[in-house]
Amino acid sequence: MTIYVTMVADRHTDPEPYLFTTAAAAIAYAEAAAAENATDPDDIEEEPVEGWLYYARYSVEGDSVWVLGKEIDAPETSS
Repeated sequence: MTIYVTMVADRHTDPEPYLFTTAAAAIAYAEAAAAENATDPDDIEEEPVEGWLYYARYSVEGDSVWVLGKEIDAPETSS
């Protein structure tokens, strides 16, 4: 089973994960968090990041949100 993790990394708080059962819900939450936390809506910059479903930086200081999918109970692989 895949869960979708939205991470919010804001310099004023500890990074915090939010878990969702669908990618759409996780991305919607990330977009809302970026919009809510941005000082100016023009500060929001979405960028593609390989392996992630969504990424946006919402401040010039690097505050950001991102979404990735993770398998529950997936065995770890070593490189």
